Amino acid sequence: MIGPRDLLNIALKIESTGYSYYKNLAEKTEGETKALFERLAEQERDHSRRFREILDKYEQDLNPSDEVLGYLESLAEISIFPKLEDTPPDDLREAVRRAIEVEKDSIVFYSEILAFVPEKEPIQLIIDEEKKHLRDLLRLDV
Repeated sequence: MIGPRDLLNIALKIESTGYSYYKNLAEKTEGETKALFERLAEQERDHSRRFREILDKYEQDLNPSDEVLGYLESLAEISIFPKLEDTPPDDLREAVRRAIEVEKDSIVFYSEILAFVPEKEPIQLIIDEEKKHLRDLLRLDV
């Protein structure tokens, strides 16, 4: 059965893959679009660091029900992981569309994690930043 540690490791995988994805997109673009993808990559790296800190600090205090754990595992396997990959497609429009989908699904996933973490502020800050990523991606003219 999946446990709280596994869920936070899923979050780490999401952020790590997001970093690689945005870094690869930055290498394929120029100007303001490149700067946006570089900023998003660095923020994803920072999110990974914060999730590691949460995992280290709260691992003993995380007690979601088996039902919640099963739901979150399914959410990650069905919604997030099929869209996650380190290398974005060559078509920039498709690459941005996939990034938008993963950002939306990540917001849902992290919002669910928020419910069972004792100190909510670190996760809420990540959720707020992911929402900003989503807005920035939606504004891209590709």
